[in-house]
Amino acid sequence: MQFSQHALDFADGPALPGAGAEEFLSTEWPQMPSALVKVKPPYGLERSIAVAASFTPAGDQPAGLLRVAIRVGPRAVRIDVAQANASALRASFADGADREAVKAAVAWIVCADLDLKPFYRVALRHEKLGPIARRFWGVKPLRPPRLFDMAVTAITEQQISLAAAHAIRTRLIQRFGTKANECFAFPEPHVIAGATLQQLRACGLSRAKADYIRTLARSVAEGRLDLAAIAQMPDEEAKEALRKVRGFGPWSAEYVLVRGMARPDRVPFDDLGVRTAVGRYLGSGMRVSASRAERLLAPFAPYRGLAAFYLLANHRLRTSAPRERKQIGK
Repeated sequence: MQFSQHALDFADGPALPGAGAEEFLSTEWPQMPSALVKVKPPYGLERSIAVAASFTPAGDQPAGLLRVAIRVGPRAVRIDVAQANASALRASFADGADREAVKAAVAWIVCADLDLKPFYRVALRHEKLGPIARRFWGVKPLRPPRLFDMAVTAITEQQISLAAAHAIRTRLIQRFGTKANECFAFPEPHVIAGATLQQLRACGLSRAKADYIRTLARSVAEGRLDLAAIAQMPDEEAKEALRKVRGFGPWSAEYVLVRGMARPDRVPFDDLGVRTAVGRYLGSGMRVSASRAERLLAPFAPYRGLAAFYLLANHRLRTSAPRERKQIGK
């Protein structure tokens, strides 16, 4: 998944949405099929892309455009997504791709069904979080196209910087993924399952992480691990199921819950970035302990995960926060 390097000004609050990316699609892909994807408002794709780019090194593409390659049946397809109106996105894709599969994939990636209004009713009443919620009005997290992709992402980000993990994943995707135009779709589980540890380590993975990822891929490919079934479980049950995955600890399980499964109340409290942002904006200004972060976010239940996400976004875009964010544990 690639994000635009366009620097978006958040200072004015809810200015949604723009037409620049829509115009780009009409000129670059004038004959390509497209589909409208409904999204629960308020939603701003351009703002959501800018926030995502503050966590992950950006790619070079038109402002306000989300470009992603996914597997649709037997082929990899590049999809370009732009905001069509306040409650819909326009996804343009290669001819022959299944329209409904494309729509479902885009809706998943942008968290189209996530309703921000209940969260805003809680956040806007808060003296410190309220102005941040207004600044990032309409922003939703962007997530990988599949839970398998998210699980691999969690393993790559354990105990290293986001930039280093992104570089490793890029090599992994380009080595084992499928190309669609200039983009690569994430590798299929059976492909990674068949790789040697040496091939995986050549992407920059440690021996342990290469083993974890290959074991994960084999479990998914052989049907022994059903991530879709885990996604249907209640939070604590899903967390315990994820903890049983080799290489997964509390941080990885919570990360998959909040980002991959869009559980709005889950927070990886051991995450140093979370503890820094919570302490800076809700505490005394300094990084806090995991238990203190949990207490400070308690008033925002059942939306503590969204609150932490907005605090992190504000920290990374308003300050000169480095792109590296080290995790602790698994």
